[in-house]
Amino acid sequence: MDHRLIDRLRDLHGSLGTDISFVTRMVEDDAPRADVLRDLGERLTELGTALLARSDDVDADVLAKLPDDGWLPEAGERHRALIVAHHVGDRPLRCGRIYLAVCGAPCFPFYGRDPSGRTARHERCPACRDRLFR
Repeated sequence: MDHRLIDRLRDLHGSLGTDISFVTRMVEDDAPRADVLRDLGERLTELGTALLARSDDVDADVLAKLPDDGWLPEAGERHRALIVAHHVGDRPLRCGRIYLAVCGAPCFPFYGRDPSGRTARHERCPACRDRLFR
């Protein structure tokens, strides 16, 4: 699935400059062509729909791997001494390889489903707790 999307993105990238030039020329010459507009619109819509669907699949895969309680260990300078757990919410905001907690702290998804309770052994972030239990 991802390879097909990449191929479609490359195809769009390769033709988009020409397509935009053609549409611009149509407007400047006051000679609109519905077929050209429809073709470009359909290609963009179909690609957008495919990208959104793939995004939903990736999101579901990621959410299935995160702990049910939403607490993850802090990332950053103190990552060797993971002493604080932050709450990343029900639909965590992913920022590269980390997630942003409700307090704004970056968190690693190290523990995932965490059946051994490692995240629970860390001190809970007071700012996250305050925001959760308002």
